[in-house]
Amino acid sequence: MNDHQQESAPQEATAAEVARIVGVSRASVSYALNGKPGVSAPVRARILHVAQELGIPIPTQATTETTTTPLIGVVLADLRNPYYHELGVVISREARSHGFDSYLAHTGDEPAELLTTVRAMANHNVDGIILTATQDGDATVVQELHQSGLPYVQVSRKIPTVRAPFVGIDNRSAARDMVLHLVDHGYRDIALVMGPRRSSASNERYSGYLDGLVENGIFVPRHWIVRTTLGTDGGLRAAEYLLTCGASLPEVVVCGSDAIAFGVIQYFADHGIRVPRDVAITGFDGLNLVGSVSTQLTTVVQPLEEMAQKAVEYVADLLNNKRSPVRDVICHYHLRIGTSCRCTPGKEKLSVK
Repeated sequence: MNDHQQESAPQEATAAEVARIVGVSRASVSYALNGKPGVSAPVRARILHVAQELGIPIPTQATTETTTTPLIGVVLADLRNPYYHELGVVISREARSHGFDSYLAHTGDEPAELLTTVRAMANHNVDGIILTATQDGDATVVQELHQSGLPYVQVSRKIPTVRAPFVGIDNRSAARDMVLHLVDHGYRDIALVMGPRRSSASNERYSGYLDGLVENGIFVPRHWIVRTTLGTDGGLRAAEYLLTCGASLPEVVVCGSDAIAFGVIQYFADHGIRVPRDVAITGFDGLNLVGSVSTQLTTVVQPLEEMAQKAVEYVADLLNNKRSPVRDVICHYHLRIGTSCRCTPGKEKLSVK
């Protein structure tokens, strides 16, 4: 062993010891000691404290105080779906009320873009991240967030295979309640147009739809269960399929998002099919689009204000070094009754959890 190896070995061991004590990767220790982005302010402070106690020299750039406003990154799934417009707005507003700035980005609902987006946010020195774009199979993103020490919370969607903080609604119960409402109308031919399989929210809504059918002894043909993208364009494609698959139309189409429902309604209207006279339609999300068909759409309303508040509070607690248990925060939803299911608008409003 040469002299250089003898001198560098203790330093390597000490850096590894800091990583072990703090519970982060050695890369995070390197970021903190060299004053580089990629690690949150609270974790950086803990790394520097432990390093100082172990006698590691702290470079000047690592301890330079900043006066910038705390920054929360918000990763949105796909801005072609107006639901994410509304969600991004309310999260940004809630962040400002806590004294935070927001850095918004969207992934186009492309799995490969999520990790790239999270890394870009870390390089822009965000102090925490709110994820609305997670999908099944995105565990690598969570692992990287843990290693960097960035506080984060999932909103609306979650990674089913990872134990991580989540804020949202009981999508399964909400979809079941919608089906039961339709069964009360006397409908039996109930089709489903649902979002992609990698979305936990879409899969839970699919399960709730099946729950409602099974409870009432209803069987529907396979071609009436359609998977598509969550935006209006996904609804257009799904409606085209339902019209061209060679079978009769269902009595009602349950849609996995309001945007899908708008696309279905538009395509049907363009082909002389009237909603709800010929086919009833329901949505999911509860969008508030002034002067649009959303005011007539029977839908599940997600409490976006409450969801944003809970998510920002969770990140704020972590930034303030308050220990918050990893848990699911389930918010209340309700059915907003419009004319699209052949109800009288405002006739009923079912408040449920």
